[in-house]
Amino acid sequence: MAWNVCEVVPIFFTFFITFVMSMDPPTIQPFNFPPNVELGSQGRLVCGLQKGTLPVNFLWKKNDKEISFSRDSIQLIHHESFLVLEIREIAVSDIANYTCIARNSAGEDSYVAQLLVKAPPFWKEQPKDTEAVHGQSASLHCGIGGYPRPKITWKKAYGTQSKDFLVVHNEYKKTILENGTLVIDSLKEADEGVYTCEAENGVGEGIQATVRLSVHAPPTVTSVKRRTSAKRGETAVIECEITGEQPLLVSWEKDGTKLTMPFTRFETYEEANGKGVKATLLISNVQRRDQGNYLCSVQNDYGSVKDVTALTVQEPPESPSDVKVISVNSRSAQVIWGAPSGISTSIKQFVIMFWKNSKVSGKLHQVSLTSTETSTLLRDLQPGNEYTVQLLAENDVGRGDPSDPVTFETKEEEPEAPPVDVEVEAADSHTLQISWKPPPTDTWNGQLKGYHVGYKVEGSASQLAYETVIKTNLREEKTLLRNLRPSTRYSVAVNAFNSAGDGPASEEIVTSTLNGDPPQSPEVKVKNVSQTSVTIMWSPRVNSDASVEQYVLEYVDTDQNKQEFHAPGSHKEYCIEGLESGQRYSIRVAAYNMFGRGDFSPSLVVITEGNARVPGYEPIVHETPFYFRLYFVIPVVASVTVILCVIVVAWACLKRAHYIEGRKAQLYVSYQQRLTYVPPSEISRDSRAVDAAYDIPWDVPNGGGSMGRDRSSYVKLKQGQNYV
Repeated sequence: MAWNVCEVVPIFFTFFITFVMSMDPPTIQPFNFPPNVELGSQGRLVCGLQKGTLPVNFLWKKNDKEISFSRDSIQLIHHESFLVLEIREIAVSDIANYTCIARNSAGEDSYVAQLLVKAPPFWKEQPKDTEAVHGQSASLHCGIGGYPRPKITWKKAYGTQSKDFLVVHNEYKKTILENGTLVIDSLKEADEGVYTCEAENGVGEGIQATVRLSVHAPPTVTSVKRRTSAKRGETAVIECEITGEQPLLVSWEKDGTKLTMPFTRFETYEEANGKGVKATLLISNVQRRDQGNYLCSVQNDYGSVKDVTALTVQEPPESPSDVKVISVNSRSAQVIWGAPSGISTSIKQFVIMFWKNSKVSGKLHQVSLTSTETSTLLRDLQPGNEYTVQLLAENDVGRGDPSDPVTFETKEEEPEAPPVDVEVEAADSHTLQISWKPPPTDTWNGQLKGYHVGYKVEGSASQLAYETVIKTNLREEKTLLRNLRPSTRYSVAVNAFNSAGDGPASEEIVTSTLNGDPPQSPEVKVKNVSQTSVTIMWSPRVNSDASVEQYVLEYVDTDQNKQEFHAPGSHKEYCIEGLESGQRYSIRVAAYNMFGRGDFSPSLVVITEGNARVPGYEPIVHETPFYFRLYFVIPVVASVTVILCVIVVAWACLKRAHYIEGRKAQLYVSYQQRLTYVPPSEISRDSRAVDAAYDIPWDVPNGGGSMGRDRSSYVKLKQGQNYV
């Protein structure tokens, strides 16, 4: 008969549930240790079942932790219905709560028995001599164990011989904790002395220990004048009387600065008395700068204390206090202050001074105010600039010191002027190079954040599209406008901006992109290497915009000396002669067409054959490493070149497709009106830097012909001019 799975599973679970329900969970028979157990005796606990279905698993725990049977005196005796815990020689460490746990498939049960052993008092923590500070609290520990729990008594010796003791009770400032610790709060000299801790519990002999409590006195200033005064030229006397445990170390500070002796016109001395020291600070020929707060600082091994005396010199007034600048706007700010303190004569007037912080010293402005004024409004400030303001008070004696300088910054306004010397040049058929200089500094009205470069197709009704350029610290800013249409005239304008907004834009400049691009870098290989020459060969990468008119070959030796050679566009190899044997050279090649020079090829590293010559030394023969040999260099360079070619050709094809799609009319630009430039940040076009943009052609040494011109023949497009 075949069983259906859907029928078997319910039957199985029904059987399982019926089986489990028929089992009884375990119930443990109560057990206990015998009474009056003593140390060294034997203890036994039997954890047995009162009822429950077998099999049953038993487990013993001591103080809720599974028992570790590291002692030979502890053993377990197993049986299927009970478990015996046997301790042969009971020790102090065995005093604990013992729990038996029984489990079966239906549940579990547990039972706890406490093992108490009669033991005489013993030390858990021996009392120790204690040192404490006057006014603080001290704890005298007396950690005692034993069963029954010992009774602990504290006693304090009195009299000169320290042989007579009085019992210490729980009272004001004194507390005996349950663990036997004696705590004494707010210590005084009378609390110092000898203390004894005694313990007994009726089992064996009691124990006791004697300790000493030492109370040390920190320094305390008992007398000081809070304020004192002196006239200019007189001698000021500042005194400070201190008590405390010797030795006492005294130091002086003025307005937070430590006075290190010997100090000009300052003198200190101390006079010891029965309980402490009287310290004196003398200031001869008092000057106005001596006015301030003098701090008497005293310390010993148990604490420190400080107290201040304010010295007033009857002189011109102090500087105004709490000078603040509030309600700062772009062209005004309000200054408020409080009257100076400790002056000898009434104030006649206040003088406020302010100036602009700049690299060039700002003009100092001074305004006199009446003695009753506590605020003023500074006017005619420049937006976005930092200013410093100071105040001083004047009385019949003279002007006091100025207040601490307060710096504030006026709110920014939009720049007032556009960038200057804006120039726009075509970099290639899809890119324009824009350069400019910042507006005059006094028109920034704050800190320039950057520039917005706006552009659109000339005559277009659409709004200018903008690119943001973050300001640098260079004297001239530059950027590139990319992804433009070839042979198309664009209107370009630049404006500066700060946190307040945009300034006015420069006049729009109209410039056309080129109708072609310089050639791509050729694929270069090493053909031959000798001791004094290297022959390289290259294959041009065709742009189809214009044919290659010439090549420039550049090599650099180990000392970073650079040499260049030019070859006609029809040449495909070149032999560099006059090289040194055994030297390392880095070689690269770039191509020219009517639109300018393209990128240099990746550098080839070649080492000429032979040994390098060192002046004054005989040549040492070293075998050239295999990774520098020609048979290794050429395949590696060829592989890298192939990869680069695939990337460059794919890019060129995509660029050409966009160029043809957007091209509506043929535009030819004179070669002599071409200025090639890409900023240093454009790493991928490092060969387009201004210093290497155009070289003297190989066949025109004086700079003639379509390729023969130096940088003096560049045509730059200026702001405010149109070019066709």
